[in-house]
Amino acid sequence: MLSSACRYGILASIHLAREGETGFVPVRQIAKSLEVSSPFLSKIMQQLVSAELIDSLRGPTGGVRLARSSDKIRLNDLVLAIDGRKILEGCVLGLPGCGHQAPCPMHESWARVRNGFCRMLEETTLADLATDTNTNGFRLTPTG
Repeated sequence: MLSSACRYGILASIHLAREGETGFVPVRQIAKSLEVSSPFLSKIMQQLVSAELIDSLRGPTGGVRLARSSDKIRLNDLVLAIDGRKILEGCVLGLPGCGHQAPCPMHESWARVRNGFCRMLEETTLADLATDTNTNGFRLTPTG
């Protein structure tokens, strides 16, 4: 459902939320932690900087950090900054013009799932996910 860029943007943001307010973290370090390409993650971080969710600092002590407290950043903010509204409004089958007037076969079922998904994105903060990850030992990488 989410693009790979969006998934990695969320994971990197959780990583930053877990770091707390310890200063700027090099993107290279986050990329290594998440087992993702540093150039790919850098592009994603640029999108989050443009959306004012992440601050960046160039130079030898540079890197990225959350632009505001992790309890003030919702998953919805990240999804909109990277993937836009398409996941929140589009047809699950990708059919143009899908809606109540001309629904696809999955329209009604997808609308219920999408509404629940949107609610979860709105209600969940980075602080929630960082706490859950720390408390329950959830993983942020494919290899754990």
